[in-house]
Amino acid sequence: MIKAAKIDLSDISNELSFLLFILRDVQELDEKRIREYASNNMKWDSFIQLTLHHRVYPIVYLKLNQIRSSLIPADIMETLRYHYNSNIIKMMQLTREMNKICDKLSDDSIRTILLKGPTLAIQLYGDMSHRTSKDLDILLDVEDVERAEEVMTRLGYELEDKHSLNHKWKEKMHHLSFRHKENSVQVEIHWRLNPNSSDSHSFNRLWGRRNNVLLLNREFHCLGNEDLLYYLADHGARHAWFRLRWLMDIDRLMPKIDSGKMHDYFRQYGGQSFTGQAFILASNLLDSKIPHSMNQVTNNKKALRLAKTSLFFIKRIVKLNPVPEKSVVWHYFRYTLSLMTGRQRARYLLNHLEPNVEDMSLLPLYKPFHFLYVPLRPFLWFWRNIINN
Repeated sequence: MIKAAKIDLSDISNELSFLLFILRDVQELDEKRIREYASNNMKWDSFIQLTLHHRVYPIVYLKLNQIRSSLIPADIMETLRYHYNSNIIKMMQLTREMNKICDKLSDDSIRTILLKGPTLAIQLYGDMSHRTSKDLDILLDVEDVERAEEVMTRLGYELEDKHSLNHKWKEKMHHLSFRHKENSVQVEIHWRLNPNSSDSHSFNRLWGRRNNVLLLNREFHCLGNEDLLYYLADHGARHAWFRLRWLMDIDRLMPKIDSGKMHDYFRQYGGQSFTGQAFILASNLLDSKIPHSMNQVTNNKKALRLAKTSLFFIKRIVKLNPVPEKSVVWHYFRYTLSLMTGRQRARYLLNHLEPNVEDMSLLPLYKPFHFLYVPLRPFLWFWRNIINN
């Protein structure tokens, strides 16, 4: 096992430092170590705020409840217990809906791969109550998207996304979001792993490498380990790792990775830079153990630069999804561009010059004048995301 290159953590708060210590896979979480943090002017309200923001309260509650330290205020433990129990109910609700949706899609001969949700919690933590999920993410073949939309409508789900202005909307988008009219469960139907993935990650190839998870006495299909690492690292990188939950996933997945297979995977699909970023952050923040054979992934200048840049977002409580808050929007825009390859950057900028439904709603133009959306798009984007945010 190796340690990744060190990054500067000297200016993180006492509360974040304590949170990271709890999340690490250590045995010495005892009264003495807690006293060291508690005596350093611990702001318990800030600690709770960080724990909830990073969506790691199930693990924090389980670890603190195990030692039952008198140094942890009773109201803090009660807050953690409340959110832990609420998460159990939420995951049970998602599991029920996941079972129902997958059954109906299967009835229409639509194959499904579960990306996150309860199956990921089982895959990585062994218990669905140990990880949080706000929605279900289901991957399927691009050819099945319209039929899946019909199934979701029959199940009482309403489409939250509006299709793009032209027939190429499936090329510009990579998922559709649905919300149930009665129980408010959110479901995302994906046909690509991420906005930039190409045919090289075709559904049939992912299906051929899939894993299975047993839940509710039935098997659900999920990504194979190498595909899952690529997907989770890419997802976390695109969101600047502003939630520690995503790094916890990487930490739990790392021991399951076959290094030889992963190096072959990188040669075929790329992804070394954002995977290296994930490993560097996990090593520094969570003391994750990186296999020596993965050393070259972390010895990457771009990966180290990305890891250092993303600390800006990890150290703060910021909102980046679905729209970054005004205080960090330019930081995030520069970070996003630095993450991409030259080709991805060009495609990203070109896609953002094309009009969409939001542009038409903000500034309706007659069809003969639609060409004006191209030069106006940057100003419309600025108005929506900066002025009105």
